[in-house]
Amino acid sequence: MGPSDMHPSACDAFFGCGYCSEAYPDEKQLSVHIKMQHEGQKYLSVPAPLPSREQRLLHQPSAAAISKDIPLSEVNRHCTPEDCWVALNGKVYDLSEFMDRHPGGPTTILSWAGKDASKLFNEIHKGVKIDSYLRPEALLGNLGVDESLMSDEFWHTLREARIVEIREEIDRVLSQTSSTHKADSIQRLLQDKSLDSGLKTKLQRLETQKRVALDSEEYDKAAGVKKEIEKLLAAQDVAHLHEVPLESKNLSGGIPLSEVARHNKPHDCWIAINRSVYDLTDFLMHHPEQRNSILAWAGRDASAMWDKIPGRFPSKQWMEFFMRPEAKMGEVGEEPEKDSVMEQLKQLHDELRRLEGPSKADIEAAKTSVKVPGKTDAPTLSEESRFPKLAEISAGKELPFFTRAEVAKHTSSEEPYMIIHNRVYNLKPLLGSHPGGDDILLSKAGTDCTKDFEVFEHSEKARVQRDRDLLVGQLVPAENTDWSADAQVSQVVGEEVSELMRYMKYKVTDVALLAVGWYVYKTLQNRKPLSQFTYSRALRHLHLIMAVGIFGAVGTAQAAANTEGQTRKQMLWWHKQSGLAMLVALILRVFFRLKSGIPPRFPGNPLVQMIETQSLRAFYLLALMLPMSGIANEYFLKWAPGSDRTGNAGDDKRNDRLAKQSIDAHKLLGKFLQYAWLPFHLGYTTLYHYSQGRGVVRKVSPFI
Repeated sequence: MGPSDMHPSACDAFFGCGYCSEAYPDEKQLSVHIKMQHEGQKYLSVPAPLPSREQRLLHQPSAAAISKDIPLSEVNRHCTPEDCWVALNGKVYDLSEFMDRHPGGPTTILSWAGKDASKLFNEIHKGVKIDSYLRPEALLGNLGVDESLMSDEFWHTLREARIVEIREEIDRVLSQTSSTHKADSIQRLLQDKSLDSGLKTKLQRLETQKRVALDSEEYDKAAGVKKEIEKLLAAQDVAHLHEVPLESKNLSGGIPLSEVARHNKPHDCWIAINRSVYDLTDFLMHHPEQRNSILAWAGRDASAMWDKIPGRFPSKQWMEFFMRPEAKMGEVGEEPEKDSVMEQLKQLHDELRRLEGPSKADIEAAKTSVKVPGKTDAPTLSEESRFPKLAEISAGKELPFFTRAEVAKHTSSEEPYMIIHNRVYNLKPLLGSHPGGDDILLSKAGTDCTKDFEVFEHSEKARVQRDRDLLVGQLVPAENTDWSADAQVSQVVGEEVSELMRYMKYKVTDVALLAVGWYVYKTLQNRKPLSQFTYSRALRHLHLIMAVGIFGAVGTAQAAANTEGQTRKQMLWWHKQSGLAMLVALILRVFFRLKSGIPPRFPGNPLVQMIETQSLRAFYLLALMLPMSGIANEYFLKWAPGSDRTGNAGDDKRNDRLAKQSIDAHKLLGKFLQYAWLPFHLGYTTLYHYSQGRGVVRKVSPFI
């Protein structure tokens, strides 16, 4: 059997250099080679066989070829709680089993899943030998591949080829037996890609609750979660999917070490010492100072360490002083006979899971566990300091915990989740009634939207309704972001401002002050009364203020749509102010025009005069409806009486509906003004007056 028969995916023709004998598996690599080694030459590729160094590798078994050294790109893929690889000092470890008994809690390890944590480890655990705390199988290999032997890309080619081999081998073994392989641990069950997604989600949520309890050293709560998991797996519709042991077997004939190995957590800790098995779970709860030395041997036989350090665990003096008789579970018994075929299948499935790694969806979700920059020691509910009524909503509730990775998976319209101020919300009840529309909600589903939420300055009433109707959980404490209790909203949504932007801000302010000064100066220069056959100066000034308000409202709306954070917040503020300025100028203009009388019309076609008159009236109506619809939206969101005043929950739904209708009308009118009426009005007025030999600017300018 040749290499091409063994690894069909790995032995396709390589891209050979047209100027030398080098060959590469990728065109980009060949292109770089030609630019570096054959400067000035054009790209020239010829079909080439596999290079000799890779040919030598393919004559080895695939497992041997890829098991010794592991590239960091492979470590990066294993970044989930049930498949947690970490690189430490040039070694790669699978810490999925160890994280629950890590003295510092599992979340610390999980935050470094898929990464090289050597620097942090050496700072905290200087001189500590990690291997003494781990099972031998936790060490996977050395970090990094020998680039003189193979490339990173080729390592993954070998990995994929080995996956094909394992699947073929599993099919071959299954054809020789009537038995089927099922996961015998929760870790393996969660790694099973054929597992029902609903069951997997429930298990992952319970595992999250357990990790939070272990982080806070609430071992009783962790034990309670363990019972919930066992109850879920024992259900009739689930029990046939796995072989996870849910209760200890008959221990009268002795306790095999394989049974001891199952009890390897702080909330379920068995240890074998000198052929006897002890349950030290209760001892760990009452003696936190000894947890490190005991948890290092949780689920294992610690006899090899007997009396190595007199007075310390495990030693004769320690046993005499600390060990209670009731802690002894029994004697170590013989291991039960194992089916060789099932053991072979188990090994093949373990290797397959290790090589396949998590799914792309799980990897992408895990990447969202990177927090927004901030401290982790801030109060989880900092928002309550600004809005005290929120505390009443969550008082007495025990909210479940979620990781950011779990929230990131909830992006569909069936169950869209969102993080706001370290709390998790299900947006499903809000779809169809959110004033900003469903699109903006679904586009942010699965993410932390605290900054976006604060940009729009939601009222206390809206926040109370949010917590009452949508709140489903909170983030695990280790993934909280510091939204400081005494921080201003501008600090929450703000970004770092560069020196250039700060300088430009001051210059814009200077220009605005100069413009106002110039306006006042020109107004004082032009105070002579005008002819009754034209607009008065007061109407002209109001016309100018309206124009500034209209163009300011349109411009700031466009700017807000294309910015984020503090800039967006500022643009929305200016949008509201320019709209209000337009409304005030419109009311005053109508008042002064009616009071002063309408000047006689210039001669012209009656039809044209009618169009001009009706267009102006429509323009006034549009200019009135735009700010009024915006004010209506603010009113129904913030000030309209809701269930907190009337006691009727239907009032909240009515207010939400009217607020959405108001903002929808506001947006529709704004687009109509911007893209239809404003171009028509300006174009028609300019052309009409130009055809009559009159300048538009002179007709409306107050400075004549």
